[in-house]
Amino acid sequence: MIPFRRSGNLLPIPLTFLLVLATISFADLAPLQAQSNPLVLHQGWTNVAYDGETLPTDQALGTNAAAIEVIWRWDPVHQAWSAWFPAMPILSVLTTLATGDILWVRASQAIDWVPQRSVLFDRAQLRVNEAQTIEVEIADTAARRARGLMFRDSLPSDEGMIFLFAADTSSGFWMKDTSVPLSIAYIDSAGVIVTIHDMDPLSTAVVSPVNPYRWALEMNQGWFVANGVELGDSVRFTGE
Repeated sequence: MIPFRRSGNLLPIPLTFLLVLATISFADLAPLQAQSNPLVLHQGWTNVAYDGETLPTDQALGTNAAAIEVIWRWDPVHQAWSAWFPAMPILSVLTTLATGDILWVRASQAIDWVPQRSVLFDRAQLRVNEAQTIEVEIADTAARRARGLMFRDSLPSDEGMIFLFAADTSSGFWMKDTSVPLSIAYIDSAGVIVTIHDMDPLSTAVVSPVNPYRWALEMNQGWFVANGVELGDSVRFTGE
């Protein structure tokens, strides 16, 4: 470590960071960007404010990771730098990007980076087979349906997500970026369960219904069996 004087205090700066700084031409740096959609990364160095969800660094970068040479973040609380080096994992301590992080990013080419941003869901109660009342998040837009239960570590025992469609559909579901084991019930326009399937975490296999459906209800894997819910049972919003 090499001391660095800032505002009268000596702060430790990693030697690797000083070597990196030596390659930066400050005259060519773009100014700090406000939160935007997308975040524009220039070839070389760009200073950005990360406005995506808090995620592991490689997940936060998504398909852009291959073009990123290094990311540096200054932590004002602990007065320390941390970095992510895709080519040198042993030196990478910046394992997570958090909402609001101010980053120096060096890219091998210009990139439009669209981080995973928070998707908000309304909530409601469902009655299942007139015997069970559950809390659900409502996925009723294309953006909400596309996000679903991705990037979560757990799901409360009697809670789930209901996917609502404007018309009957036969589209299947998969578990990409979804690490919670789930069971899915496909429900027709009359509120009757027509198909129930288990789905494995992170699987990209498409789980399709037997018949067209209007709603899809995702719960923790095994919930339907544990609660005696079967094909032909009814699902409705409370108050209906």
